[in-house]
Amino acid sequence: MRIVLIALATLWGVGALIAFVFTRDKTLDAKLTAGYLVAWPALLVLVYINQPLPLWIGLPVMFGFLPWFLAGPHLWQILKDPGRSQPDEIIGIPIGYWKWGSIAAVLLGVIFNALVRP
Repeated sequence: MRIVLIALATLWGVGALIAFVFTRDKTLDAKLTAGYLVAWPALLVLVYINQPLPLWIGLPVMFGFLPWFLAGPHLWQILKDPGRSQPDEIIGIPIGYWKWGSIAAVLLGVIFNALVRP
């Protein structure tokens, strides 16, 4: 199992380096997407290491998987056609979804934290 985890971490690191190399001269959206591909798993590892955390912190981090999962195809499309970047989007997701989704995830975490006792 350790070899599998080491292999996954190595592939993630190599993929992150490749993403940064290819986005060096690209748009801000491409750079943000490449940064998100690197930062979200690092944040998830920090949350996992620092268990137990309140759900109002852990739940938004876990919900961050969905944009992270979609960030790779979005980055690939931007690298192929830089005109696909929209000014009101971050990582291909409208800013309104980021705002309201983040607020909803934190509120859901607060509710779960209050209702679900260990």
